[in-house]
Amino acid sequence: MLLFQLFFLTIFNGSLPELTKNSFLTFHSNEFFYTVDSDSVYVTTKGDLLEKWAHQIEWPHFNFKAINRSNEVILISDGGGVLYRFKDRFFERVDKSFEHRNKYRSNDFTFENKIFSYGGYGLFNVNPNLTFFNESNNEWSEFFYHPNYKSPPPRQLAIAQVKDSFFYVGGGTNKIINQQLDLAHSPLDDFWKLDLNTHSWEFLGSLNEDFFNISKEVLFLPETVRGAYKGGCLAIFRGKVFWLDISNNSVKEFNDVNPILLEGIEFIDFNPSTNLFMFSKLIHNSNKYRFVFMTPSELLGDSVTEHQLYTIENKNELYFFSLILVFVIIFGVYLKTKTKSNYSIILANLNSIQKELSLEEFSILNQLIKDHPKAVSFPSILSFFEPNLSYESRVKKLRLSILRIDDVLKTYTKSKNSILKFRQNQDDRRIKEVYIH
Repeated sequence: MLLFQLFFLTIFNGSLPELTKNSFLTFHSNEFFYTVDSDSVYVTTKGDLLEKWAHQIEWPHFNFKAINRSNEVILISDGGGVLYRFKDRFFERVDKSFEHRNKYRSNDFTFENKIFSYGGYGLFNVNPNLTFFNESNNEWSEFFYHPNYKSPPPRQLAIAQVKDSFFYVGGGTNKIINQQLDLAHSPLDDFWKLDLNTHSWEFLGSLNEDFFNISKEVLFLPETVRGAYKGGCLAIFRGKVFWLDISNNSVKEFNDVNPILLEGIEFIDFNPSTNLFMFSKLIHNSNKYRFVFMTPSELLGDSVTEHQLYTIENKNELYFFSLILVFVIIFGVYLKTKTKSNYSIILANLNSIQKELSLEEFSILNQLIKDHPKAVSFPSILSFFEPNLSYESRVKKLRLSILRIDDVLKTYTKSKNSILKFRQNQDDRRIKEVYIH
């Protein structure tokens, strides 16, 4: 473990120096803001009186994200892996890891004094993993999700927050490959909550379609500047500022922001100890950044409009299956007086059939029952499978699922022939359809 001491040099009046992109890192601790470049550390409370220290650190780069813990700051390499601790004017590298390079644009946070990193992009993939830094061996480990709960798809550039023992996350983008084999990033509109004690995920809802008429493509662009603020996430883009609070399903728009102030902002940091923002602004003629300090009222104003962030969707499986059960009972009584067709036998045994099928398989069967006697097109039921899978993979899984459903139905109907039949769509013969015979 290496220990670096910061040597005190001088105190002087003046503003922070102008610095070029990727040549510095910033963070706050207690009442101070810190800016670190290749040879010095600048310390200030509000940008006027500064301390300047010379350091002896050879930073591998300046792409670090800061996490505040009690009486110390943790600096995590943007790609993951490398980790420094700053405490009492000392920098100390504490990991026994390496540059992971798969955590770019991840969400990093602390819970019960542990450091966590969720999602991110690297090594040609967007990942869904939550990892934590294990201080018993100074290496990173995976935080496993409970297998009985559905978890969110992979994402980067998400918004997130921690409240009590829950980690909230939503939005962001995932990687997709189009039919021309071009790489693109698809925006996500889902919001989730992870119980950090039970390791179980819960789906909360989808992005409010009337969210200021702002498209999710804009909200989750890499150019959107984000920063932690009063327990939520501050998002700056297209001359506007929003505060997003997933835990309370709220988004606030600040109406009195001067758009000129927002031009050229590269990063923003809020220090709750002094109730001050520190942010950088690009000076176009020199291609350097200067630092600005403002109170929330100076930067954001006092006029706020509040909206719902996401639409809550009731996906209670117990409620859903209870309705199916009622449906089966009603039809069971009715079918006692009718000829026992394959369809009626399936309805009468739907509860037992459900226990032999996976969630995706039962969803497909339920759609076939709902649309009977009409056929169901393949494209309309591909959505029951994971959206991050390729089109070919979903088609393959669909065919295997249909074969599995057919085997189960043949057992209950005591039929030697297939219960599920296929045909081409009458209007477009390229589209395949399936129906209950």
